[in-house]
Amino acid sequence: MTARQSPISEGVTVEEVTWSSTGRCSSGTFKTDLTFSGQMPTDILSAADPVAWYLHRHHSSSARGKWSATSHRTGLPHREANETREFPLDLWHSSPITYDSPPLVEVAMSVQFEPPRGLNLAHLGAFWAGQRSTFPVVRSAEPIPSTNEVFGDHVQWLPPALLLALTNAPDCRLQMASSDDQWMCQVQRDRLVVNWRKRNEQYPRFSATWSRFIDAWSDWRKFVSELNLAPPIPRQWELTYVNRIPKDDLWDAPSDWPKIFPGIWGGNFANIEGASLKGLQGQWVWESSNPVARLYVEPKPGRTHDNPSQPVLLLNLTARGLIDINESKDRTNDAGEIEAIKSGMSCGHGLIVSTFDKLASADAKKTWGRHATPS
Repeated sequence: MTARQSPISEGVTVEEVTWSSTGRCSSGTFKTDLTFSGQMPTDILSAADPVAWYLHRHHSSSARGKWSATSHRTGLPHREANETREFPLDLWHSSPITYDSPPLVEVAMSVQFEPPRGLNLAHLGAFWAGQRSTFPVVRSAEPIPSTNEVFGDHVQWLPPALLLALTNAPDCRLQMASSDDQWMCQVQRDRLVVNWRKRNEQYPRFSATWSRFIDAWSDWRKFVSELNLAPPIPRQWELTYVNRIPKDDLWDAPSDWPKIFPGIWGGNFANIEGASLKGLQGQWVWESSNPVARLYVEPKPGRTHDNPSQPVLLLNLTARGLIDINESKDRTNDAGEIEAIKSGMSCGHGLIVSTFDKLASADAKKTWGRHATPS
């Protein structure tokens, strides 16, 4: 590593610094060279693996400038030998709010796309064959119904319409899971999803999920191209956070739930003689105008698979928005497409984190270890 640097209060300013890292992907080994210039936090310099620290952990809003990652991958006969992408750091709408121990148990990052004509179930199986080293466990499931969010100044919100495709061709969703069951990639004719599920580790943060998602999307896009089919055109992004609060953690009865999320429920519940409140369930919908997105907040009672006798409060937050891409451009270059998806996911992340923070009580935030960085 070589760099010219001068210390400043927030960190260091470098003209150019390059780190290298090696790793494995679903179909081979790869080497990543991270070249950075500008201002960065000081602790990146002491990290054991600065590439992993920066790409998968922080994307810190205190780092200014541009970084470029060049990926040299070997043993990949159907890939280009070198790939270079450059993203401005401010494309990430970094949230200043973090939690040490959030009640988060699952994150799903998804893109809905126009199904490539000619794609069938055999192709889904062939795609898994290329992902098998990363996702060795596979099973089939019913497809996730397609949804269609409609936005506009004169549009009255209604629950998103389900899109039903009339076809005689069989359909399914392929669920590919990592050996530790923490990560899952799901693919069907019109959707690709990457899930993180809490097993033993805390959530590795949004940037790590994005890294997994964009690897899967790039692999899927290239796979479809190698079939000589038209590339999938992304239409809608979706981001879901699932939170789970077990009984005895902040609550003893459903009537305590407003003490956890006063931003959802306010006031007192009716006292019904001879009856007790057993649960609360509903859907709250917010819409963002800039950028355009819609957020669904759904609290409901539930139970865990590993402990069915344990009641839990589930809080699902799902953000959706349209993906704006220029279809007149050369569709063999996916840089603009990735930027459009990334911008949408970043918007959804900011919307979910800020809304969750506004809904939760001060006691709940303290329990979950909330931190806020002044903007």
